[in-house]
Parts: sequence; C-alpha cells; structure tokens
Amino acid sequence: MTASTTITTTSNYGPIYPPFNPFVRHPTSPLGKVRMILCGSILVPIRLTGAILTLSSCLIWCNICSIGCSDLSKPYSPTRRRLLQGGCRVFSRILLFWYGFVWLHESHEIEDKEEREKQPHPSVVVVNHIGFAELMYLCYSDGCCFVSKDTNRALPFIGKISEVLQSIYVDRGEGEGGRSIHGGQQQGEASSSSSTTMQNSRSHTSDVSSASGGGGSNAKTTTEKILERAHSPPGTWPPLAICPEGTTHTGHVMIRFATGAFRAGLPIQPVIVSSPFSSRFGYDPSFSCANIVMHIICLMTQPMNHLHVKHLAVYVPNDAEKKDPTLYANNVRRKMAQELGVECYDLTWNEKLRFERAEKARELGNQRLAAKNGGVVPPMPIFTEDAFGNPLVEKVESGSKKKND
Repeated sequence: MTASTTITTTSNYGPIYPPFNPFVRHPTSPLGKVRMILCGSILVPIRLTGAILTLSSCLIWCNICSIGCSDLSKPYSPTRRRLLQGGCRVFSRILLFWYGFVWLHESHEIEDKEEREKQPHPSVVVVNHIGFAELMYLCYSDGCCFVSKDTNRALPFIGKISEVLQSIYVDRGEGEGGRSIHGGQQQGEASSSSSTTMQNSRSHTSDVSSASGGGGSNAKTTTEKILERAHSPPGTWPPLAICPEGTTHTGHVMIRFATGAFRAGLPIQPVIVSSPFSSRFGYDPSFSCANIVMHIICLMTQPMNHLHVKHLAVYVPNDAEKKDPTLYANNVRRKMAQELGVECYDLTWNEKLRFERAEKARELGNQRLAAKNGGVVPPMPIFTEDAFGNPLVEKVESGSKKKND
C-alpha cells in the first residue's frame, strides 16, 4: 500500500474504512499454530522466566533510584535521572529480547550522524502505535517516559516502573463522545488556533480530558503537562514519547492524530515502526483487540520477532502549523504515512471499540459513535480482504450465486 492523502469521514455513513479491518490482528494459520506449539514448548518457559526476572530487577532499580523522592511530579536531579534512565534502558532492551525481538532494525532518514546532530533536540517524540514494543524501544534508545492511559497504573511491574519514569497518565473515560484522550481535540472537528504559551492552552481545557495524578481540583490537564515539559529547558525532564493515535492498531494504516503533542508549536521527533511477519506461518505481533497475557505468550513462541524502527528528520513547524495544531498534526501524520507506505484514515478509538472482545467495550463504542452521529449508530463496515490483499468475501459471493441459481 502506498498513499499520501488523508481520507476523511463521509456525511451519513460514518468514517471510511480500508478494505481490511485495521483493528483486528491477522489470524494465525494452522501451520503457524503448529509452529507455535513446537517452538513455544521450549522457548516460552525460558523467555517467561527471563522476562519476570528482568521486570523484577527493573522494579527494584526504580525503587532504589526513587528513594527520597516524595513527589514524582517534580523533575529529578540530573544524577538521579541519569542513573534511572541508564538502568531502565538496559532492562528495556533485555525485555525486548525475551519477547522475541532479538534484533532491532534501526535506520534514520538522515543517514549522516554529523548532520543529525545539527538538528534541534525536541522534548517530544511521536510514534505510531502498534503495541508495546515501540514504547520499550524508545525507553531503550532515548530514555523516554510516556503518555499512558490511567488503567496501566494497575499493571504488575509496568505500573510502578512507568510512574517512577514520570509518565503522564490520562483518564480516557473523561470527556464526551469522541474527545481526545491525549489532550488534544480530534481532527475532523472544528478547531481554533492555539498559541504556544501555557496560558492560552487553558482556553482549550473544555476540549480535553483531565489527566489523572496530582490530585485535587487544580490538577493539570494532559495538554498543560505536555506543554510544561515541551517548554522546559533541555534535560529538565526525560523525553516524552506520545502515540498521537491514542490507541493501537495493526500497523497497516495511520489513524487520526490527537493534537496534544502539537499544541506547543515546537519541533518534534517523528519515529515510525513496523513489525513484519509471515502470513503463512508467523504470528501477528501487533497488539490490538487481544488479551495482553496471551499476546505476550504468543510473542514468546516465535523464534524471532522483527521490529523495524526509522527515525525521521526532526519536524520543524512553519508559522501556519504553529498557529494550528490540527494542521501540524495532519502534516506530521502524512509524512509518517508516506515513509511507512500506508494510507491515513479518519478513525479513532471509538471505532476500534466496536471490534473489542468485551461486550461492554463494544456497547461503549456504539454509544460514543451514536453521540457523534445524532443518535444513529453507523452500520458495521464490510471488509473485503485481509491486510495482505487476500479476498475475504469470495466464499460468500460464491455461496449467494449458488442460491440464486
């Protein structure tokens, strides 16, 4: 797939979808399942033990490095931050190894290292969201913390580690149908110009969901926290990795970007990731509409999972993009989609909810979509092929022909 244009919503039928389902992983073939059983019987016990030991060691390291820090919402001292990031970078790479990402395929749009050093050094990194491997990679490569949904705080190991790393948490349940979970209004809705100052960002708080953490009625919104870090002197905070799509998908498209990462009007570092696999005997590494425990175990059954990472050139916004975060977000998304060779679709977490396994999630998706469409739930899309271009409706069409005959 190659494309460079953004596809927007239709008037009466909801958003346009690709011919394949962008939110449901590719099914594992019978040959792939046999391979998983044979390899997994050896690899899973070893890798699972290694992953638990690595996470335990990382948690201990985080607890040691945070001794004496009563308020994790304030910047660490330079020495404490270097020690914390150094250990977490090592543990992140080891953890990727246990998940089957033995080799990392890294590249840069600007190949010359000296030329890369001449670029600005942004505080914000944006990356497309296909799972958790890209986040562990950014922790390993750049020492990043993250913007993460609040429910991740309850995850064993990960919750405490990400909190000590000074990640920003978002309650995605706040707000009304379709509002962004990352502090920015969603594209496709009417937007007003936003200045690069903290004061002007507060005028948009009605369009954002509240960030959890910090407590009290004076708690900062997600946008305000992002702006605070973006405008802080270099080295004050760890780099902030943001997935502006706000949810995971299979990686074969780019969905709508929220604007929280772009409201500062400052340069950002785009990073694109992909995780190719064999449709004949491989396992789809993307984490979308799947059980996290089973997904991790299935990743461990693979002799090798692949993660391709490309660091694009630092994107410096022009004057128009500085004034309009939606334009800025759209242009960055278009650039990332071109480099990935995929198309852009005006889809969000709301559309994804309709394909989740839990009935409550599907109901919530229908409710949120109905709220955006005058009380009418858009019809479910019909997909005609899988992500590899294989037809899905051939059998249905042949069956209907036989009945007509």
